[in-house]
Amino acid sequence: MLKNKMKAVQLSALALAVTGAMGTTQAVAEVDVSASVAISNLYLFRGIDLGEGRAMVSGDLIASSNGFYGGVWATSGDKASGSEYDLFVGYATEIEGVSVDINITNYMYSGWDAGDSFGDYSEIFLNVGYGPFSIDYQVNVADGSYSSDETEAAKRAGLSGFQYIAFNASFKKYTATLGFADVSNYSESNPLTTDNVGSVGTDYTHLDISYAYNDNLTFTVSQIIDQDEIQLTGSETKYENRDDDTLFVLSYSLPIE
Repeated sequence: MLKNKMKAVQLSALALAVTGAMGTTQAVAEVDVSASVAISNLYLFRGIDLGEGRAMVSGDLIASSNGFYGGVWATSGDKASGSEYDLFVGYATEIEGVSVDINITNYMYSGWDAGDSFGDYSEIFLNVGYGPFSIDYQVNVADGSYSSDETEAAKRAGLSGFQYIAFNASFKKYTATLGFADVSNYSESNPLTTDNVGSVGTDYTHLDISYAYNDNLTFTVSQIIDQDEIQLTGSETKYENRDDDTLFVLSYSLPIE
């Protein structure tokens, strides 16, 4: 699964059956199954602390064969939406030194009525890499079936038409990620108030620097370096909806043998 720091998972996946000519013989491709658990002092995803300062425990179970992969990733959840688990399937390969990884991920949340069923909220992930450099592209392809009020709220939260692109570069144990989130669906005609303007989705840019101390322990510094501002109709006051404090993340992962 495409990385984004804390939501990264290792390749894994689906069993494939290979049938011989005329159906007289049959072979089953080798399937690699793996699992891991991880703990972090906060839930960092695309430059945002989804847990709002709370620690996070997560785990994954994944299987892979001949480049195809699929599995499940679960976490104690973000503060707003409750416990989360993600189901994903994809394919990864390398062509003349260029790596390509594409998958579709379905998010499910126990505390979010519009995201507690399969298919309510899904994204396509694409990663293309060459040497120490890679590019991520992620786009929302489903954001649930809402009532009219919930639909408008979802649009204001940036769930409709969301896109994210990140540029990654690695050097020895260091990795830098510059990410751009296109979540803005704000319109001054929306009846926003100073009480709810903080939940409105706006575009933002973040920079993450990570250091892998070893295969298990990683340190990350994350900073929002730019974000759109919202100005309410008839008001000179502008509001920013993302906390731009520097985030310090310590994460430890452990494979399950």
